[in-house]
Amino acid sequence: MDDEMKFGLIPPPERMKRSVWPPAIIAILLVWGFYFVTKTAIGLVLTDGWRYLDQRFVVMAFGIALSLLIVVIMEKTWNWPVWAKIILIIVLSCVIAVPYAAFNWLLLFYLEGDLDQWLLTMLASWSQSAHWFLSITMVIVAAQYATSLLSREERMNAMESAARTMELRALRYQVNPHFLFNVLNSVAALVSDNERERAQTMLSNLAAYYRNSITIDPLADISLSEEIAAQQLYINIEKVRFPDRLEVAIDIPAELKDLRVPSLILQPIVENSVKHSVASSSSTVTLSIIARKEGGSLALTVRDVLDDGDARKRAASAGTNTGLRNVRARLRSRFGDDASVRATPTATGHETVITFPVQFP
Repeated sequence: MDDEMKFGLIPPPERMKRSVWPPAIIAILLVWGFYFVTKTAIGLVLTDGWRYLDQRFVVMAFGIALSLLIVVIMEKTWNWPVWAKIILIIVLSCVIAVPYAAFNWLLLFYLEGDLDQWLLTMLASWSQSAHWFLSITMVIVAAQYATSLLSREERMNAMESAARTMELRALRYQVNPHFLFNVLNSVAALVSDNERERAQTMLSNLAAYYRNSITIDPLADISLSEEIAAQQLYINIEKVRFPDRLEVAIDIPAELKDLRVPSLILQPIVENSVKHSVASSSSTVTLSIIARKEGGSLALTVRDVLDDGDARKRAASAGTNTGLRNVRARLRSRFGDDASVRATPTATGHETVITFPVQFP
């Protein structure tokens, strides 16, 4: 079932159906254990001591066997209408009480030679047994309903988890086609300008990037150091396009490098910085990636720094891109309200900070 959930598949209902037998057996043993203890205690009070202990034990074993038969019958009739099941419970309790009362009378009265008013004694035993088995049947039905509800709840949780898995997978895969489109356009532009060496370098870097990407499960968490390495592969591609305009500064404390982060969560943000700052600027842009631990959360900052004029252009063009919405959706689906994405213009460029709970390896 784990492999099915990993790929967003929902196991069929029969695979997730819980058996009623374990809780039913436990309930039956507890009920009959209560019967045995109370009957024995009453016997001690009435001064017959341990006289009927062996007979009582045999009667209890016979009652447990009859109770298990009730489980089988109730399982076979589980899909009956409620009114039919109520009638069945009453009839079944009365019918099952007949052999039990007869067996009980045989061991506790007939073999002891107590045959006075045997018919009245038998009827009294049957009446008491019918009420007793009615209680046992109700306990069994309660165990069945509890098991059914638990199975249904687990299936609903599985469906919700599968839906979230499929959503995360779809969001994660949105990154690659968008990025590939931009890179191929750049390669085409370089080839058109007869800059084949730079185009070849970009394609080699692109191959390295995708070789790294396909080895990462799109739903897996990776270490922060692996995430930064993936972003550096992407930046190497863009450096071919903007050799004189793109500078990079990485500030990741050593103690944070092994923390787990969603794979390629920084990709759309770094790509936005290149698209909206580096590509539209005529001066050098410094792209910084910074990690800080803030209480129980990890804050990852992507900041670009450029001159004031370009900063105003960057601020005007940012904030409505698909990539940023993608990051928000992935974090919201994964962490709910415990994660946040804050994208704001600065005096010298733009800054995006994503925050989510710290995940240790």
